[in-house]
Amino acid sequence: MSESTTPRTMITRRNFLKTTAAVGAVGLAGAGGMATTNGWLAPAEAHADGGERVAHLCHQFHCLTGCNLKCTIRDERVSLIEPSDLAERSHRTICLRGINEVAHIYSEDRLQTPMKRVGERGEGKFVQISWDEAIDTIYQELKKSQDAYGENSVFVRKSTEAGIDFEWITSLIHAETGGNFGLDRGQTNGMCPAFGAFCHCPTRSNREFKDAATVIELGHNPLESAIIWAKHLLDAKESGTYIVAIDPRFTGTASKANEWVPILPGTDSALIQGMIRAIIDNGWYDVDFIKKNTSLPFLVEKKSGKHYRSETEMCPNPTVVGAEDIGKPYVWDVAEGTAKLYDDPSVQVALEGEWTINGSQYTTEFALLKKWIANYSTSWAAETSGIDEDKIVALADRYANNGPAIIDFGLGGPDKYTNADVLGHSTSILTAITGNYGRKGSGLGFYGGVGADDPVATLNYWLLPEEYVPSESQIALYDMPYKKNNVHAALTFGDVFTLEAGSANDMLEWVKTLDFFAICDIYHSSAVDYADIVLPACTKFECEENVKQLRASYGHVMLANGMIDPLFESKSDLQIERLLAAKWGLEGLLPKSYEELARFMLDGVEELSPNMEGITYDALLKQGGCMPVAGCGEDYMPDGNANQVYNTPSTKIECYYDYLLDQGHELPVYEEANEAYESNPLKEKYPLYFTQGKSRYRIHAYYSASPWFQEDFGPCLDINPVDANARGIKTGDDVRVFNDRGEFLVTAHVNQSLRPGVLFMAETTYTKYYKRGFLQNVTNSARNERCYVMMHGPQIPYNDTLVQVEKA
Repeated sequence: MSESTTPRTMITRRNFLKTTAAVGAVGLAGAGGMATTNGWLAPAEAHADGGERVAHLCHQFHCLTGCNLKCTIRDERVSLIEPSDLAERSHRTICLRGINEVAHIYSEDRLQTPMKRVGERGEGKFVQISWDEAIDTIYQELKKSQDAYGENSVFVRKSTEAGIDFEWITSLIHAETGGNFGLDRGQTNGMCPAFGAFCHCPTRSNREFKDAATVIELGHNPLESAIIWAKHLLDAKESGTYIVAIDPRFTGTASKANEWVPILPGTDSALIQGMIRAIIDNGWYDVDFIKKNTSLPFLVEKKSGKHYRSETEMCPNPTVVGAEDIGKPYVWDVAEGTAKLYDDPSVQVALEGEWTINGSQYTTEFALLKKWIANYSTSWAAETSGIDEDKIVALADRYANNGPAIIDFGLGGPDKYTNADVLGHSTSILTAITGNYGRKGSGLGFYGGVGADDPVATLNYWLLPEEYVPSESQIALYDMPYKKNNVHAALTFGDVFTLEAGSANDMLEWVKTLDFFAICDIYHSSAVDYADIVLPACTKFECEENVKQLRASYGHVMLANGMIDPLFESKSDLQIERLLAAKWGLEGLLPKSYEELARFMLDGVEELSPNMEGITYDALLKQGGCMPVAGCGEDYMPDGNANQVYNTPSTKIECYYDYLLDQGHELPVYEEANEAYESNPLKEKYPLYFTQGKSRYRIHAYYSASPWFQEDFGPCLDINPVDANARGIKTGDDVRVFNDRGEFLVTAHVNQSLRPGVLFMAETTYTKYYKRGFLQNVTNSARNERCYVMMHGPQIPYNDTLVQVEKA
């Protein structure tokens, strides 16, 4: 750092270490006063003697938006962040969170030194220790656990603020990973059998919104949660696309939509099933698309509910979701009056009917679908969802009959209920029967996945020898407080325990029972106070070397370069992994530097795709660290599933899930949420729906440490005036939110943007910002047992929650 004469005391790293070495005990960022505005975290000088330079860096990966950032480094501090001028013009993007990184990097919440717990878990009492002592303690404790209880007794997991793209230490020591995450996959569980694995991020672009006649934002609020994607939605509206926002809350996206559908929480699948009923009753379905591209003509035995399949001809994709090595299905050929394999080019497919084959009665999936949907009238859908019947029918008409349509769902909202798989299955059927998939301007999924907007860049990935793999997961992390498991020690990079669990009190009580817990984090997150050892990590803008992560995102390859030095005693992910690996004598299996890793990713053993031609490590540095792959730009539009070939056993859209026959969910049977539904007797005691979601200020808890955001967006509870007045609550009052699982205190914000009876908070932030408790204390930890056989396991039902509110 520059040590020019200024009105403030500028601290060099060397001076900082001298100062803090004399301090016997530290809190989160208070060692020797380093976190004061007169210390290391003081603003850079407007005319610093050290001069200025420009670096092109990358920020929080969890945004999924792929922004490359142009950073002005003044006095070796990040002082200004702007959109990159190296990216293609259409990709020069930034949002509030990216601009805010200036404050985020230099937050007073930064962890500064390695620490050791001296109080009880949860008290937050620590003493400063050296890196050598910290790493050695972690090694000794993890090794002791594995020697005593086996390799899977150690749990290791990374979250995205304190981690990058690798997690080698987990494989090197054969640790337990905690299995399915239970996050952002509720609807996807219901979609995967229909469209294939990981179909929730479609291979089409949100630039395609303007080609749709209708875009339905199903519980998605991209104008706040993914600000840079707002342009595509607004461009679509300007082009004449009709935007519908389905949400209990009048969100930023709803405010720009043509229509807001204020649905009751947790009832989205009832609305979708009402739309299906209207489409079937009125004959608005696309017969030609159904016959050619879906499983709905497949023959099903009426007695068993199983498909009629060949014993010798196998499906093309036998190992995808819900399938083993299964035979090809049959359809009925109306021309010859016999069953034929579905892919026989001569077949004239029957969509409905009943036939006797080898003494058994068969019908089609489509006939069974009609019988299933007869149970769900549009009047029932209206009563259940709180939406007028006429509006449901009109929306179905618009979706089915007015040109291509897109359903863009979020990874929050209706995804965070125990019945989310029913919603995913129902929307898959709605899409299939109307042909709104695979053609331009149509589709279903979370429009925002990495790679969807531009040609995909290919990279080599650093692989460990095949013997170094994690232990086979014994249990999902979210089940560990409730089910027997062998985990005795844990190492997390970031706040895994409070971010990836409902009913946080249960999770933290379990954490207290562990023999050992170490956390590596950038900030004093909610789980830090429960750790035995705390390691300070760098932000994405800091590194021991000039370069850091290499990433491929939205048609560009980006190499962060021109890094600032790590603040305080923090270290980068790679260096921390190497220090740990060295204790097992395995550091030689890891790259020695980020430069070595980046060079390998670009020039490694595998040949990269042709659109990567000319993108080398040296070329990237020469170009400033950001280069587009061939074909990137505003005009690019991916083909998606234009060929109508899907990653399912039959390669068709599969609507009937016979692997769920024993659950009675071969077709999606409507069910109430676990807790949040109108007729629940618990509403007598806890009458309010408690919901949470993303905001423009944070991604989950990430960016909580920003003082800019704290000024304007501390923890607050949005409550409708009807509910507030009934409780004597006014904006600015402290209120207690509670149920049988726990409680927290928060500031009330009386807000008409919600349905009466519905509360809203931005997703969890650090516990230290609450006056008492925090929102995860009240959230639901229920598990949908049916989902254990699904690809992603049960969804953590954060929004499936009832509470009461009173003035504190």
